[in-house]
Amino acid sequence: MAVGTFPGERASLGHKLTSSISSVTSTFTQQPLSRPTNHYRPLFGEVIPLCELYSIANVVVFPSSSQSSALQNPSQPYSQHNGIGSTGFRSTPPSPFIEALQTIGLGSPSWSASAISVFTIVLPTTNGYVTRSDFLQLRLQDFPYKILRTHEPLRPLQKYSATCPAPGPVTSEHDLATLVESAAGVVQWEDLPTSISFVDLEIYRTGLTEELRDRLHNAPWLSSTPISRQRVALIRGRPNITAGGPVYRVAKALGLDLVIVDEEGHWLQADTEENKMHREAFLVTDMTEDAGVVDRIIQSIVSYPLPIHGVFTLSDNFFVAVAQVAEALGLPTSPVAAFETSVDKYRSRLLQNVPGQTARVHNVRELESLLASGGNQQAEFIPRFPLIVKPTKGWSSECVSKVNNLADLATAVQKATSRHGSAAVIEPFFDGPEMDVNFVLLDGEILFSEIADEPPCDADSSAATVHSTFSPEALTLPSALPAQEQNIAKSTLRDILVNLGFCTGVFHVEARMVSSTFEYRKQDGVIDLVLKHAKSLPESGAECKLIEINARPPGYRVTVPTRHTYGVDYFAAHMLAAAGDKNRLRLTTRPYSHVLGDNTNDSKRGAQYWSRLVYIPAPAAGTVQWPSKLAPCEELKRRRPDLADKIVLGVDYCVPGDKVDLYTDGARTYVAHLLVVNRESRRDVIRLGEEVQKAFTIDIDGSISSKTEISDGETDVDPDAEGCE
Repeated sequence: MAVGTFPGERASLGHKLTSSISSVTSTFTQQPLSRPTNHYRPLFGEVIPLCELYSIANVVVFPSSSQSSALQNPSQPYSQHNGIGSTGFRSTPPSPFIEALQTIGLGSPSWSASAISVFTIVLPTTNGYVTRSDFLQLRLQDFPYKILRTHEPLRPLQKYSATCPAPGPVTSEHDLATLVESAAGVVQWEDLPTSISFVDLEIYRTGLTEELRDRLHNAPWLSSTPISRQRVALIRGRPNITAGGPVYRVAKALGLDLVIVDEEGHWLQADTEENKMHREAFLVTDMTEDAGVVDRIIQSIVSYPLPIHGVFTLSDNFFVAVAQVAEALGLPTSPVAAFETSVDKYRSRLLQNVPGQTARVHNVRELESLLASGGNQQAEFIPRFPLIVKPTKGWSSECVSKVNNLADLATAVQKATSRHGSAAVIEPFFDGPEMDVNFVLLDGEILFSEIADEPPCDADSSAATVHSTFSPEALTLPSALPAQEQNIAKSTLRDILVNLGFCTGVFHVEARMVSSTFEYRKQDGVIDLVLKHAKSLPESGAECKLIEINARPPGYRVTVPTRHTYGVDYFAAHMLAAAGDKNRLRLTTRPYSHVLGDNTNDSKRGAQYWSRLVYIPAPAAGTVQWPSKLAPCEELKRRRPDLADKIVLGVDYCVPGDKVDLYTDGARTYVAHLLVVNRESRRDVIRLGEEVQKAFTIDIDGSISSKTEISDGETDVDPDAEGCE
């Protein structure tokens, strides 16, 4: 009997357990694995057809004992039958299966008598070529059953020849050893105590198998066609290993040779062994943002002795230049004009223009002239409050202001035009839930899309002033907006992207849902999106209003949580799109198959849990210190073990001696971010996030401060730009 079944053919858990226990008992009492001595560790191995793409073999290794007495009463704990207790562990010669495990670094050279060991052998069902070498690491991250070790022997791009064992019990240790040797991957799970009953053991095996199915059944590890080795150039290397590590590791896992193009003195320039692990070469280039930068980048690339198949960047101010480089070299890219529109917030605002409510000014004098003319200069512009003023070129909510009256308009324009030397765009304030909508597109088709909710920030308050910020506090995945409104958002924004010329790649779009049926309101002690009261429901239908387009993955802080929550790697998709590898782009954008909450709500399909990305702003200005010698995120987990297992990611931006300010270019300065998760409910993960924010402490100038109040959202600046100096 196979514990796992194909989707649509799942038997009841009770039937599975009854049949499986019977199978285990029969296998041990009638077909024991051959061993050279009576004192051996009983093994039970079973091949399970997980889905069309994979079979697995689950193997349970019991402590040394008499196999028949161990299974006489499956409802009793194993330890009551095995006769181990005071007699201790009786060592035996190694078996072929255990030898195979130890050869690949799994198992243990000295087996414990007090535990049951469980292994899963992963076997693709067809031949193919490896799409990425860290596939299991990606798909099994944050698995609810603790993993001790994972073995992934496959190299990227190599051909894999499938082994197709028959479903059912495996009765030969040599056969199990052969499966280990031919596996695409082997997982060693945390040992189970011998106090576990066989009924509970089967519940464990069944749950493990179902969880594996949710993670693997729609995600091909292999490509049916050979994959050519390619080389891509990253224009502007990441500023540090924290921001760059995920990019460099993914390139290596994909088998993409990575070349960095950047300034003299970049930390990846030195040709050290460590740097060689991250990139193939570093091309020193003058990156001054002037009229000649495109030609200088092209010269560096064409001078490189090996072919480069794609170029990409993660730096907003180089989008247009990199597109021009790609066009000149005949490499995959979206149109230069599309990038020129996306980086200009005035031009992108006109994609959904509200007549008479959008204007652009370069300074306060030009604003005064515009207002004095009665709006005749720019399509009869007449300010309607509240409105938004922001730089036409900028990021991370820097120098963005909400203006409620004419008296504050000049202040907001002065602030916006002082950043990056750009003009200021004046646009409507769209009242409604703010969201991040991320897309992976291939020739206009949505391969993957997700929506994350940004709770209200300081500037959303009715008491907000021109000095209030849009800096983020948190981000919650997946969205709580109703499925219909999520579909409106995805359809509206996808059409804007495609009409602009963005048909293939990764895109991070910020928007608001106007006339939503949901609002942020405190309920059961939690502020979250809930259905509006009947008297407050809008008369008109919901509309998605664009805030800005970023033709790249979301910032590092959000790209990594999406990988954890959905199993989709935006950095991988971004590089594959740049290389023109459409086949792998399609294969690498398959989310998990979990469904949170209501099984009929497809908008929550694909997330393995609810997650909350928590931003920690600097609570004071001064010099960072670590009195405990532990980084603040790690110190929090040590001090609060009740929170530690819910924190799957914690990143500190500062080290002792760094200087921090409360604000950096008009936005809050951050010192850390953490990702917390909950598999039970969205409200629970929000509560958890709030508790983590309150519990986080950092010592600045010798005075320990904890988080008290912050604003919300998501930003795209790398950690080294958060104000730590």
